[in-house]
Amino acid sequence: MQRKPQTSIINLFADLEILKLEKLINDHVDSILYQDTSFVDNGSDNLKIKASRAGEIKLRFEQDELSWELPASVIFQKGVSVFGYNLPMVDSWEYSGQLRLRYKTKLTINRDWTIKTTTVADGFIWTKKPAVKIGTIDIPVTLVANLILPVYLKTFSAKIDQVITSGFDFRGFAEKGWSMLFNPFKIPGDYNAWLSIVPYSVSVVPVQGAAGRIRLGAAITSDVSCLMDNIPPSGKVTALPFIQPLKLASDTFKINLLTDIPYTAINRMITGQIGDSTFLFGSRRIKFETFRVYGTNDKMAVETKISGSINGTLYLTGIPYFSEEDTTIRIKDLKFDLKTHNLLMKSSKWLFNGKIERTITRSVAIPLKSNISGIKEQIALLIRHYPLVYGFELNGKLVRLTVSNLYLTPESVKANVVFSGNLSFGLGDANH
Repeated sequence: MQRKPQTSIINLFADLEILKLEKLINDHVDSILYQDTSFVDNGSDNLKIKASRAGEIKLRFEQDELSWELPASVIFQKGVSVFGYNLPMVDSWEYSGQLRLRYKTKLTINRDWTIKTTTVADGFIWTKKPAVKIGTIDIPVTLVANLILPVYLKTFSAKIDQVITSGFDFRGFAEKGWSMLFNPFKIPGDYNAWLSIVPYSVSVVPVQGAAGRIRLGAAITSDVSCLMDNIPPSGKVTALPFIQPLKLASDTFKINLLTDIPYTAINRMITGQIGDSTFLFGSRRIKFETFRVYGTNDKMAVETKISGSINGTLYLTGIPYFSEEDTTIRIKDLKFDLKTHNLLMKSSKWLFNGKIERTITRSVAIPLKSNISGIKEQIALLIRHYPLVYGFELNGKLVRLTVSNLYLTPESVKANVVFSGNLSFGLGDANH
């Protein structure tokens, strides 16, 4: 009976290309950034302001923040005031200047998979300092402009947040990816093998940026199995769960393959390797005629017919284990069973010097690699840039092979083979 597979962590991600994010922002940001056309509003401030884009917005990802820079031109008009009364019909003073507005935006993912952005103004740099124009004379008024501008920078911060959150439906992407995981994946090649994934919880992964991309992602905890000869049924798709705090930072995923090696095949192999072989034990000779291996309780039994200095059938039992060094299933603590022990004690005490046990222990080696090398290659092929629908792809590699458990049944040895590696499942670009 197969036990629960080892836990796997699969990365679900969407990459946002910074250049495309720039384009999205530039397409949605008006040429007029801010405009106050009245001297009498805002508490009769006797001031008009017009801020316009003077070029393309540029952004970069630094540490865990998006940094923005927006070239802008600003025109201030200050009305004339006499004894506290505005005189809007009188010529006003006009200030003009050019600058680069700076912003920083933090991206986070909410528990319900929506994107949260927090944009704050990060100051500005004058590229052409403002001046008041009286006739043909420009009088610098940078101090006044610096006092007024920070108030209006906050208004544009909200605009940036609105564009980003409305422009990317990360929850919709996640729902498609989550439901797709429940469908078994046919492993290419001659093997009738299927990859089955059962996801059950999700943790958020910190937003990362590299090589001109911003990665939004989550770590999906799941069970991954490779099933042979039977098409596994599609799992019942559950609702996309709320994101949990990150508990497992690893991206390790494990494919659990329950491989079956019949005793008939094992017996032919061992008999072919050491059957009809003669071994010297001091002055005595023993010829191993045939071997038969089978399971008894939780142990592996070895039955071998011998001839030579003694004729008969020997029965030994031991504990099967996986030798990672040569990728074989071997037997340790091999001992004569009680019936054989009692029989030989009366006639052949010389057999109990341990040489026979050591000889059989060295000789009985069931090569696991030859049984699974083909399926390993096919799994590696499946997860290497394997395209799916909606622009999704599997992308990963296998790193290590281990055996977590061995199971003995009346007909075969079952080995729970674990292929370890890393696996991502997502989009190269979330705008697909």
